[in-house]
Amino acid sequence: MANLETPPEGDQPTESPEPPPPTGPQGPHGPQGPRRPDSDRAARRAQIERELKAMTPEQKRDLVRVNRFVFGFGAGALVTMIGLTLPLPWPVLGLAALVVSLILAIRGIALARRVPLARGVIVYLAMGLGLLGMFAVYSIPLIITWGDQWEYQQCLGQTQTIEGQDACRAQLEQATKSDWASLLRQLRD
Repeated sequence: MANLETPPEGDQPTESPEPPPPTGPQGPHGPQGPRRPDSDRAARRAQIERELKAMTPEQKRDLVRVNRFVFGFGAGALVTMIGLTLPLPWPVLGLAALVVSLILAIRGIALARRVPLARGVIVYLAMGLGLLGMFAVYSIPLIITWGDQWEYQQCLGQTQTIEGQDACRAQLEQATKSDWASLLRQLRD
């Protein structure tokens, strides 16, 4: 009886051995070997240095101005976030910083569009503008109910009991409702 498990030696197909898979990333002309991060950084640094040398003196001054706008924007955004979370009268500082930060971001974006090395900053400033826009929306109720909030803080400072705090809170809610109702009436008229 013939062995069915293994074919005779003459009938076995001959297979060529497969080459081992490449270990590094594939380039247009085959495997390149492992990448070295230091060489990538050095190449990027050399490219930036070439771009800096190709810049005009006016573009270099504009690049420094863009950096100042970005720093001012970041500092103003930080002051805005802290100022709007503190009790009155600190939100005044937060609102002022918000306006200054918005102006610095818009000027920074306009200037960064003209400077070749500063174009990456545009994304940062645009995202920051979106964040500050949300803070501006957040501050609208604070501006509308400014007087009521001030009276509420004065009331809390004068009371020491839980009942007094509840009375202050009820007074704030009533005053806020009347402020919003009068604002809606003015918008309808």
